[in-house]
Amino acid sequence: MKKVILIIVAALSFTLLTISLILILNINNLKSKLNQSKNLLKNTQEEMERLQADKEKITKDNEKLKSDALSYAALNTKLQEEKEKSQKSFEQAKKIIFSKEDEIKDIKQKISEFEKKIGEKDLELKSKEKLRQESDNLKKKMISLGNSIKKERALYHYNLGVAYSQAKLYDDAIEEYEKSFKFNADNPEAHYNLGVLFENVKKDPETAIEHYKKYLELKPKAEDKEDVESLIKKLNNVMRQMLNIR
Repeated sequence: MKKVILIIVAALSFTLLTISLILILNINNLKSKLNQSKNLLKNTQEEMERLQADKEKITKDNEKLKSDALSYAALNTKLQEEKEKSQKSFEQAKKIIFSKEDEIKDIKQKISEFEKKIGEKDLELKSKEKLRQESDNLKKKMISLGNSIKKERALYHYNLGVAYSQAKLYDDAIEEYEKSFKFNADNPEAHYNLGVLFENVKKDPETAIEHYKKYLELKPKAEDKEDVESLIKKLNNVMRQMLNIR
């Protein structure tokens, strides 16, 4: 009889030990997920601050366009049409970026709720596992949202560069094209436009060549490939002449 009791006690002890180990592992896993969520929340806050700065910059850009840059378009029918197209594009980009900002706020709120729930001691393991899944889904959504915002920012700055070029505000145009590269470095048209500006406005053949080459690298089957290659040869000759003069 004593042996039976000892066996039962041993079995119970082993079961309790197993349950304890499972609970410890689950708690450690939940702590790890909580730390990940905190980091995600911090990154979200930083993204919101960047978006706020972009929002203010966008507002200033639009004001500048209305008051200075595109006012020149009123003197020319073609430029007037381009102004209207550009303005619509800016407004559309602004709406999309701002809507993404609202989505980030919603995600931030959900993450906050997640943290509160995960901290509840009496919450069942199944419920905590469900929260973990929700956290993973939020992370995926954040990645997708971040990529979408980058695309919209790149498009916004590129279109602004085109508008400034048409308004003959070339320094501003160059600045905007270069800003677009921070969000999308693989825009061949932006490189081509910069090549034109550095060749014809800035009289900087070396930089122009760099952008023309990048254009061909990103768009190897471009219809104007031969024309651009001819431009590069011509600019190389110009550079050699400049060196001889010096």
